[in-house]
Amino acid sequence: MKQKFLLASILLFGAVSASFAQSDDSDEENVVVAPHYSTDEYVGFGGKKNDVKLDFNFGWFISEFVDRHGEGHRGIFGGGMSLMYEHVFNKGYGFGVNGIYEQGDGSDIMTVVLAPSFVYYGSKDKWTYGYSIGLGFGRFSMVSSKYGDDDGNGLGYFVQANIERRISKHFGFGAGLRVLNITASKPKNNSYYDTHIHGTGSVRFTIGPRFYF
Repeated sequence: MKQKFLLASILLFGAVSASFAQSDDSDEENVVVAPHYSTDEYVGFGGKKNDVKLDFNFGWFISEFVDRHGEGHRGIFGGGMSLMYEHVFNKGYGFGVNGIYEQGDGSDIMTVVLAPSFVYYGSKDKWTYGYSIGLGFGRFSMVSSKYGDDDGNGLGYFVQANIERRISKHFGFGAGLRVLNITASKPKNNSYYDTHIHGTGSVRFTIGPRFYF
C-alpha cells in the first residue's frame, strides 16, 4: 500500500512538473515568435498599397538636335509634368500607369509617353523608396525656327528612382530621377538619320506630392 501511494505521488509530481515546464516553454516561444512590428510597415507605401504621384520635372534632353545649319546641339533644358498611379502587392512589387509630358527650349520641343510600368517599393520609418520601369507609346514633336519641324510616334521607355517622405497615412512628398527615351521610325529622304536614331532622350529630376490609399 505504501509502495502504491509512493508511486502515485511520484507520478503526480512528475505530471505537475511537466505541466509547469510546458507552460514555461510555451511562454518563451510566444516571446520569441511574437513580432515587434507589423510587416506591412515595411512593404509598399508605409503599409498602403496604392500611390498617386503628381510630379513636376526639370532637366535636359541628352539627345542631339540638329539646327537648320546642320549643327548638332545637346543639353537643351526644359520642364514638364507627369501623373502616375502605382499599386504594389504583399512583397512590394507591383505595376503602374504613367502619363509623362516633357518640353524643351521653351515649348519648341515636346514629348509625351503613355506607358504601363513594373514597380517596386519598400518603406522604413517615415521614408519610402523604390523604382519603376516603363514601356509604352511615345511621341515627340518639334516646331522650331532654329531646329525646323519634325515629329514622330514610336516606343517610349523610362527608368525612374524615387524617394518619398510620408507626412501622414495618406499624404507625402517625393522626388526622383528619371531617364526617358523615345525611339521612332526614321523619316525618309533625310541622310542625317541614316546613322542616327530618330527620337529623343532626356534626364529629368522630378518632385511633387504623393497620395496614398
